[in-house]
Amino acid sequence: MLPTGYDPRTDAVSDYGIGKYRGWFWTQALAGAVGCFTLAVALGDAKPSMPTEAIVLLVIAGLARLFIPVFPTDQNGSRWQTVPGSIHMILAILIFAAIIFAASKLGSTLEHRPAWHGVKGWLNVLPWVMTGGAVGTLVAMRTRFKRVGLFERLFYVASIAWFFIVAIELARIY
Repeated sequence: MLPTGYDPRTDAVSDYGIGKYRGWFWTQALAGAVGCFTLAVALGDAKPSMPTEAIVLLVIAGLARLFIPVFPTDQNGSRWQTVPGSIHMILAILIFAAIIFAASKLGSTLEHRPAWHGVKGWLNVLPWVMTGGAVGTLVAMRTRFKRVGLFERLFYVASIAWFFIVAIELARIY
């Protein structure tokens, strides 16, 4: 709602990390890191045990989220123009991939546990929605269809929903 000058349909979330609103981007990145670490700890403490791969991937995504604001994105053209912009892109890819694979691994494990059957559908569909958002972001960046913002936000909405569902179910079950 702030007058950032960015268009959520076309501009990437990382664009908010540049300029006078960058503090909000840093806050969002820190909150995402805390969410990854907190969920990793909760999964690590859960009984029966959760997949180690999912926990490790959440820690990796959390670490990448901590570092991503330090390396501002490149705007106006290629996102790979500078060393900081290239590092930013590598961290973004790492975050997207780690969360998608963690969600997929966790979902394939939890769908067989009776206590999780109430959210089984969400655990199966949300990783696919995240994947669609990530692939759409990549395609939009490489083509004339410049709706990067829409696809990236689709990934974020799906991943945030996944985090909430898993956290709420963990609290409910354990």
